[in-house]
Amino acid sequence: MTLRLVNWIVLVVAAIIMSTIVVRADTQDNVLSCFDQLGQTTEWSECLNTMFAPCAELEVGGDDHIACLTEQRAQWRDAKFQAETKVLARLTEDGLTELSGLMLAWPKFVTDKCNAVGESRAAISAEAANLGCQVSELALLTNEMTACLSGASTEAYCQLRDE
Repeated sequence: MTLRLVNWIVLVVAAIIMSTIVVRADTQDNVLSCFDQLGQTTEWSECLNTMFAPCAELEVGGDDHIACLTEQRAQWRDAKFQAETKVLARLTEDGLTELSGLMLAWPKFVTDKCNAVGESRAAISAEAANLGCQVSELALLTNEMTACLSGASTEAYCQLRDE
């Protein structure tokens, strides 16, 4: 291959990767904005539609749908981790103690809840329902971490040190 062709391929791949990152960030920002306005100008169903828009056109429970939901879960895990890391860096000792207890219980809560959701929708697709539940729980926790950082959280753990 010529150097020109290799450079062109690299540019196309980079453009695809960057467009995926931008779409992901836009979707997550839109979901978090929707959560911020819940009960005021938006409803839960609107937030769900925004959250699952990347997978909405796919056949529920099909391989492509499961792959899409799995990717959405990975993206929200990353977003949660980033927001959580920022919160942990700012919490007081009391806040850290409070949040630690909550975070230790959170994985079991989500597992139990999402398994129940999956079982309740087994006729459609238990796997898709379970993944969708995980995505929404990760998005909600990301929102809570973001709310803590912005001063909008009323949770007991959210006791921030001065920067």
